[in-house]
Amino acid sequence: MNMMAEPETGLPDDVREELSRTADPGFASRLRSELRARQARATRSLSWFDLELPVGPIRLVHDGELIHLVTNDLRRFDALVDEGLGFEPGFGDSNRVRQEVSSVLAGRRRGNEVAFLGALSPFQQEVLRVTATIPKGQLRPYHWVARHAGSPGAVRAAGTALGHNPVPFVVPCHRVVRSDWTLGEYSAGGTEMKEQVLRAEGVTHERLEWLRHAPRYIGQLSSHEFCLAACPGLDEEDPALHRAFRSPEEALAEGYVPCEVCRPV
Repeated sequence: MNMMAEPETGLPDDVREELSRTADPGFASRLRSELRARQARATRSLSWFDLELPVGPIRLVHDGELIHLVTNDLRRFDALVDEGLGFEPGFGDSNRVRQEVSSVLAGRRRGNEVAFLGALSPFQQEVLRVTATIPKGQLRPYHWVARHAGSPGAVRAAGTALGHNPVPFVVPCHRVVRSDWTLGEYSAGGTEMKEQVLRAEGVTHERLEWLRHAPRYIGQLSSHEFCLAACPGLDEEDPALHRAFRSPEEALAEGYVPCEVCRPV
């Protein structure tokens, strides 16, 4: 008799996905980090240190692994932590956290991987996770974030979630702009600071001006792909090689396929 168990084929897809995640060492590591972060909050075992950026210093509250809060308004730090945590952490540096943040700021890692977002609603977490995928020096509109967060009709709610981002600079809400490519508000210092942060990442004033006059979606005649206007390099190409679209649906109806770089849909 063959006693070997046959592979299970009748499991629902969601169960299969959960089992595969459970077997993933990365998933287990993230779960341990989140549990550690929750314990650190409960026992008030958080610390802070300052980090100098080209646009000025920021203060990061951390548990030795994950970042819980970030602010560049050092004068209001006491009020911020009182509101966000209910207590004031003491000073405590961390080489590990510094290295993680440096990797994020350099574009080598996503900010949601080093931030504790577990105190936020599932929708807020998804909005910040999507925002963390925007590459350094690039822009995406609020409606793009809402769409990729699974709630295309929740553009205003996505903006509110970004306006309450507890870890700005780490999760780059400064890379999210209005649908007309104007910068919009920024919780870490307003429009002027938002432009300073973007310039530090290589987004020039000339590029911002070009975007403000560009179509919302641009089809490339050569490849039959369509992109967001912010897709890298479009502003340097001959406009005669482009076709303007008002919506992804219009581009799809004309047989164009979504760009894999900017992921317009």
